[in-house]
Amino acid sequence: MALIQSLRDKSGQFVKSALIPLLILATAVAVFVYFKNSKPVQPPVEIKQKVWPVKVISVAIDRISPLHSLYGSVESNAMVAVSAPLSGEVAEVTVKPGDEFKAGDLLIALDDADLNLPLRVAQADVEDVQAQLDLEKLAFEANEQKLQNEQKVLEFKRTDVSRNSKLIQKDLTSQTTLDQSKEVLVRQEFAVVNAKLAVQEHQIKLAQLKARLDKSKANLEQAKVNVQRGRVVAPFDGRVTQVKVSKGDRVAPGTVLLSYYGYNSLELKAKLPVFVMPSVYQSFASGYALQANAKVAGMNVELPLVRLAGESSSSGVDAYFKLPESLKITRPGDLMQVSLVGQPQEQVFAVPYSAIYGADSIYVVEAGVMQVKTVQNLGETQVNGEAYALLKDSTGSITNGTQVVVTHLPNAISGLKVAVVQ
Repeated sequence: MALIQSLRDKSGQFVKSALIPLLILATAVAVFVYFKNSKPVQPPVEIKQKVWPVKVISVAIDRISPLHSLYGSVESNAMVAVSAPLSGEVAEVTVKPGDEFKAGDLLIALDDADLNLPLRVAQADVEDVQAQLDLEKLAFEANEQKLQNEQKVLEFKRTDVSRNSKLIQKDLTSQTTLDQSKEVLVRQEFAVVNAKLAVQEHQIKLAQLKARLDKSKANLEQAKVNVQRGRVVAPFDGRVTQVKVSKGDRVAPGTVLLSYYGYNSLELKAKLPVFVMPSVYQSFASGYALQANAKVAGMNVELPLVRLAGESSSSGVDAYFKLPESLKITRPGDLMQVSLVGQPQEQVFAVPYSAIYGADSIYVVEAGVMQVKTVQNLGETQVNGEAYALLKDSTGSITNGTQVVVTHLPNAISGLKVAVVQ
């Protein structure tokens, strides 16, 4: 019995020692399950696409003229260079480079003595030739009268020879008398020939003298022209560009004295880019008058396009614009920026340049996302004094009120969500 009791005590102690770890383990598991079930539940993460804030402009389809910015320089199409008509001394110089003058103003003059001396010589030559011509006419009249007289004497001599020939047949005269009358006849015939030659020579001498007279008169006219050219009088209002001589200088024929231009000859020469040329050619062909606008010294001026250069190059063609009277203050060589106003285009619209991607793409807002549209770039125009791109949509998908994105996004793509902001 004691043995049994001892075994029972030992088994009880074993059971107790085995249950304690199990209880601890069960307690730990229960605590773990409790904390696991009681921890806060995190909501699932929802991935959303970013919405980009953008500014837009509402399209207004209209009839608008394209503008093309051009740069050019002022030129004169009639620069006058005055040369000395003859050798002489400069007597007067009334202007300096840059001076303005009015029509009729004296600009420069050679000495009157140098101008009038050739004129007097030419006048005397005309009078001399005219006198010789008058003398030749008198000589012609005398020669004609002499020819008539010589021909009458010739008839008398022929009659005398004929009479002596008849007398010698009747032995009423001698052979010597007949021979003498024949000799006289031959001499008279020679005299008639000389008289005829003198009359015929008159026509040649008359033609020569008339030619000399014409030449002398031409020299006289040239001398008169030289007198006028020796005193340079302004033919129109203008400005002096250069003065090559001073008072007292001795100049030779052809020496450049000064140069000037008229205000009416001023024009602006600007290069038309290659992409603008087709529309300009079309306007010229249709008779549409193009012009350019410029702002100079606070003034808005218009410059009509008068002509294009006869040749073009790979960079474009030169265009010439007439300068108005208000721009006569400009000088050849001045640089100007102008805006060429093209022929009005139908069904076009204007947007800021920030709205353009590449050369021919813009984005519009449709249902909160961006959609790309391909357009035709026709140039530039002005909206409230700012430069805008002039576009045309050939597909007809862009209408009045279409919202065009003007915020330039580097990651722009069709389908990108955007939010329109003011």
